Amino acid sequence: MNNSSILIVGAERGLGLGLAEFYLSRGWEVFATYYPGSDLASLEILSKSYPGQLSSAPIDVTDKTRIEPFINQIGVRKFDVIFMIAGIFGPLHQSVLQATDTEFQQIMMTNSFGPARLARHLIPTLSPQGTLCFMTSHRASIAANDEPGIGLELYRASKVALNMLARCIYMDIQGAGHTVLSIHPGWVATAMGTLDGAVEAEMDVKTSVEGMADVIEKHRHDNTHLYLDYENKTWPW
Repeated sequence: MNNSSILIVGAERGLGLGLAEFYLSRGWEVFATYYPGSDLASLEILSKSYPGQLSSAPIDVTDKTRIEPFINQIGVRKFDVIFMIAGIFGPLHQSVLQATDTEFQQIMMTNSFGPARLARHLIPTLSPQGTLCFMTSHRASIAANDEPGIGLELYRASKVALNMLARCIYMDIQGAGHTVLSIHPGWVATAMGTLDGAVEAEMDVKTSVEGMADVIEKHRHDNTHLYLDYENKTWPW
């Protein structure tokens, strides 16, 4: 086992779970969070498969009252990488005209404000020259939005906001040698990626996870903020 460690926020299923398994298999210590009340069967299997390597705790990124207890559970741990993965697609209609105040508030809290707020609280747990990663989307790119009729207004807006909040964090922590990566995972066959089976995705979890892990390893000591996809392609802001 090596001495590297990663905190994955949103690891009970999908890409978060895939990343947890990948890093465990490489000998990393993994701290995996899960949404309160989630099915933990998959994390329990990983814990048995990699004894002593996996820790876990609940966190809801939209609930500020959970932050202090969560930080207390982390204790004195330091992480080489922190990856903020938790997110939602939002309402199927994805329309500003149709969205209720509650729908807009939920997607922005879950995809943007909540992860950024928690990330700021987690900065003291980053190792020297540590890396903070955010799971974004290629559809957060304003310059690359050339898809009339596709819409996805709410999802796009939430990820654009996340990219900006990630940049704000980077500007505040760059002096400590930290790196911030905003990573698009590709269109992956997860419950979210397929809208619970309603559409077909482009790739499996393994392909995306291995790609993202390669990107993190390539850039995690760059001391910059990059907007990349799982194939290491740079996306325009």
